[in-house]
Amino acid sequence: MNIGIVAWNCRQAFRKKVEKLARFRPEIAVISECESIERLGDKHTSLFPNALWFGDNLHKGLGVFSTSAYSLTVHPAYDPRFRWVVPICVTGLESFTLLAVWTKDHKDRKQGYIGQLFLALQQYQTLLEKETCLVVGDLNSNAIWDSLPRVGNHTAVVQMLKEYGVESTYHCFFQEEHGQESVPTYYFHHHREKGYHIDFCFLPVEWIERVESVHIGTYEEWREWSDHVPVVVKVGERLKGN
Repeated sequence: MNIGIVAWNCRQAFRKKVEKLARFRPEIAVISECESIERLGDKHTSLFPNALWFGDNLHKGLGVFSTSAYSLTVHPAYDPRFRWVVPICVTGLESFTLLAVWTKDHKDRKQGYIGQLFLALQQYQTLLEKETCLVVGDLNSNAIWDSLPRVGNHTAVVQMLKEYGVESTYHCFFQEEHGQESVPTYYFHHHREKGYHIDFCFLPVEWIERVESVHIGTYEEWREWSDHVPVVVKVGERLKGN
């Protein structure tokens, strides 16, 4: 079965923006800065009848959505110490574990942003070893900031995931190195000249071989909706016998 995956930081008010994703027809969406399901109402149900939400600010949390082809449940291994790196059991014609990510700052600055993900991946190493894992969302990170004082940096996270057979779809598809991306996913204060690549879809290497397309939204189309653009990945059908 084909699987479409979207990572997008919608910059709040997702109820006004969810239909913008309809043309991509994704099966799975990880939406950062997403309002609560209660505030969304039924705005998402025609595209995404299944939804989970995490956060304490009803206007701004982490939403995970799927079509009727896939059910979503929080993985029993979820450790709330890493509240913005959430393992989710996705069950359907093709089942897997989704690590939905929206890294944020932290009272201990060394554990902020990519530091959160680095520590969470250490916590979830058994999942990475034994389950088919995807890591999708707004990492707020890039290799260009590796020198910042964190418990782990972007390159360390990329290397850790690679050791478990999980790699960035964008970088594999376009044959670009981390820190040298030609297409941004985020525009600081909406300034076109201040673009950075900080939103990611990491997939198992055996899935990357099936990737049919990787689409990064354009600044012109998405600037009125968010300071981020969506990352859209289409994975083709699994080959028979695999």
